Amino acid sequence: MVILKSVFLLIIFSNHIFAKDFDDLFKITIEIKNENIENSIDRAFNDLVFRLIGYEDLEKAKIIKGNFDSKDFLSRYAVVRNNDSNFLQASFEEDIVMSQFIENGINFIGRNRPIIFLDIQIDNGFDKPFKIESIPYETRLESSIKRIFDDISKKRGLFFEFPQNTINLDNKNYFFDNENDNDFDQYKYDYLESLIISRSGINNWSISYKDQISFFENIDDVTERIRFLFENLSIDYLSDFVLDNSERKLMMTVTKVSSAEHLDNLLDALDKMISIKEYSIKSFQQNEISFSLTIFGTEDQFKKSVQTHKDFSIESTATEIIKASLNSI
Repeated sequence: MVILKSVFLLIIFSNHIFAKDFDDLFKITIEIKNENIENSIDRAFNDLVFRLIGYEDLEKAKIIKGNFDSKDFLSRYAVVRNNDSNFLQASFEEDIVMSQFIENGINFIGRNRPIIFLDIQIDNGFDKPFKIESIPYETRLESSIKRIFDDISKKRGLFFEFPQNTINLDNKNYFFDNENDNDFDQYKYDYLESLIISRSGINNWSISYKDQISFFENIDDVTERIRFLFENLSIDYLSDFVLDNSERKLMMTVTKVSSAEHLDNLLDALDKMISIKEYSIKSFQQNEISFSLTIFGTEDQFKKSVQTHKDFSIESTATEIIKASLNSI
């Protein structure tokens, strides 16, 4: 039995990968401006291409579109109203979009996206300095910063995370400074960014990032600089996850497949790993099933994508062989 798949996504990983799947990769939401719906669909399609390649490139978007219209890639769309504004919610056909990438030899980034952990300290000049946490935000500045990272996350397709409110923030040092600290160990991320926002006068602010300090005369300029900084950094984060566009075969054995439901769950998980071009079942016995896979990308890339997959626990790897167990789904 051979199951063919027409598209693929794969990730390049570093040695320690804690990325997560961006489930709504092919769903785009944009505000409708003073334009017709066709133009809004065009912008949504371009945003999808930018999300898949990791940066803005209108020429690549034109190549992907080819002789089609943007609406030809749609599976469905809706116009919704929120806060007196109209928004287009567009879902695009994954198979058709990715076939255009493959046919044109354009590299892209898969569903598995980087996690960026944020250590942001605010000193407003009045209260004790504090760090932004993942709890609801109480100040206008915190809310503005959170919206910035939400916007970039949705636009680029990556994850920004703040510390939980259970961390002891009284320590004068960043909790990241000591990697042996238990509070630090509970967090898993691919990139860490730390910055300090300080107020030195009524309308005077500064941002300390790495070895540089930038000064501003109002808080709006502070938030705009943060947006500009992390929109550019997002290109770097995603560049490490670009697909190595190659094809090869390997074997994968999965254990703990003890029922028809388990088998359905397993096949569904493989179908959603569109780094797999095709697969065939070679054997199925004693709660264990073996597959022959044709994948895009390097063997190491694929092994690491299995390692970070929520439905699998990797048990062992060898040349051209992966052994994993099926997690309870």
